Amino acid sequence: MHLSPRRPGGRRRRLPRRGLSLIELLVTITVLAIGLIGVAAMFAASYKTQVQAHFASVATDTAATRIEEYKAAGYNAIGDDAFPRAFAVNGLPQGTGVASYRPYPDANSTNQYLIEVTVSWGGGPGIAGSVSLPLVLSNHG
Repeated sequence: MHLSPRRPGGRRRRLPRRGLSLIELLVTITVLAIGLIGVAAMFAASYKTQVQAHFASVATDTAATRIEEYKAAGYNAIGDDAFPRAFAVNGLPQGTGVASYRPYPDANSTNQYLIEVTVSWGGGPGIAGSVSLPLVLSNHG
């Protein structure tokens, strides 16, 4: 408690307290620390999501490119050695691709194939994943 010099009449008057007590300072630091821990966790989760989205984008682009190659080659090229069923994928950790093809199950004729290209990647829990794109390819000739 801060006391001022004596007033006339012999009584001292009280001055208002200024500053923070040690307890108030510790409580403030604790609240700020909890808030900063939450912000740091949010940044970590955001980064993990960004990496997952990037890998999914690369995988989708790779699968779409492979699908376009099948379209360009045509129906008669299916099963050729020009299109290996398994392939490596650059730009992805442990990236692999697999193409599967079989006669289309709902086809009225045998002139259609269902082609499915799947691209998978590693990278640990929460980051590993896969993307799969289908294509129905017909023989119009």
